[in-house]
Amino acid sequence: MVKTFKATIVYDCKAEHPDCPNARRLRFEDTYRFDTNIYGGDGEDMISYMKHDLALVAGGGYETNTIKNVSYNITEV
Repeated sequence: MVKTFKATIVYDCKAEHPDCPNARRLRFEDTYRFDTNIYGGDGEDMISYMKHDLALVAGGGYETNTIKNVSYNITEV
């Protein structure tokens, strides 16, 4: 079985962000699909993966410590 999620991160950038220093309330969204035979059915591992992946993208692709005031909206579709 496959579960599909729409996930959004909203964040502010710190001064040391490589792409957008001091930018505020930026957002990025993506769609994720997981095979429940691999990730299990409860969703906790999937949610953890999505949050980390979104934070890496928001942080410039290499780290998450250049973003702050982070919030997520994750819904199963």
